[in-house]
Amino acid sequence: MEEEKRIAPRILFDSAVRYRQKGFQSYSNTVGKDISNSGIGFISNEFIPKNSKLVLELHPPWHIEPIQAVAEVVWVSSQPYSERFKIGARFSDPIMTSL
Repeated sequence: MEEEKRIAPRILFDSAVRYRQKGFQSYSNTVGKDISNSGIGFISNEFIPKNSKLVLELHPPWHIEPIQAVAEVVWVSSQPYSERFKIGARFSDPIMTSL
């Protein structure tokens, strides 16, 4: 059994997420899966390598303005029977005060 490595509990985050890799200009749109003070999980249509730096815009329904965050990809998992990937990313700075 694999040891749980998360340092903060996750909550469901079925909300809009825009992201781009640092150094790139165009954003991709997706929906979050889960979020915590320390990181986020989301689905991507493209492979994003581990250790990639991301610029994120989070759009929770309870927050008027998007929340800006920077994160690093810590794991990538291909989705069965799909060409999509689940991404786990750790925030550079905690964001819970914004959530």
